[in-house]
Amino acid sequence: MASVSDLTYDLLTVLQSKLEACAAYDLYMKDVQQAGDKEAQSLLVSLKRDDEKHIEELVSEIERRAREGKLR
Repeated sequence: MASVSDLTYDLLTVLQSKLEACAAYDLYMKDVQQAGDKEAQSLLVSLKRDDEKHIEELVSEIERRAREGKLR
């Protein structure tokens, strides 16, 4: 059976969580827009932007580990 290291698994799990969060922000944004709450909208936009930055960092780290043969 193929496996990955605990650290690789952890990074992939965090990546999945961040991706799911970004999808959730899009859903929540509809509610915020309907409510007309500019402060909440600004907060969700900021949180999503931060998570998108973290996604890029995680992808870069996973790619680096793959290039270096450190996934297992």
